[in-house]
Amino acid sequence: MRLPTRHVAVLDDSSEFQHLVQVMFNYIGIDNVSQWTASVEALPSLIESPPDLLVLDVMMAGMSGLTVLAHLRAAPATQQLPVIVCTAAVNSLVGDEMRLSHDPYTMVLPKPFTLDELQAALQRLVPRWNAQKST
Repeated sequence: MRLPTRHVAVLDDSSEFQHLVQVMFNYIGIDNVSQWTASVEALPSLIESPPDLLVLDVMMAGMSGLTVLAHLRAAPATQQLPVIVCTAAVNSLVGDEMRLSHDPYTMVLPKPFTLDELQAALQRLVPRWNAQKST
């Protein structure tokens, strides 16, 4: 089953993680996956031409994922952009977890996450994708 064309962006400084996430999205029928390794380079493009969903790492050089998320939420075009925030250092979110849990457009997934966990996040953040599956 293929989903109607959807654009997912992955912003993570690990090429291995990017590849894993792309394979997961391809497996569930989403082939349009763009990848960024540098948050400073990605941010203007994400705001100018938002994807349908962003997978965002927290711990990155330059600008952290949480700073990127703050910029996205401040921009009108990306205030409601669905974002999966992921990190292997879950303790790095202490203090931010409460704020993130109140954002209906954001979900936190600890790394590594499974395909089932990714699909559950998609069902929560972009439920219309489930309703629009094509045969």
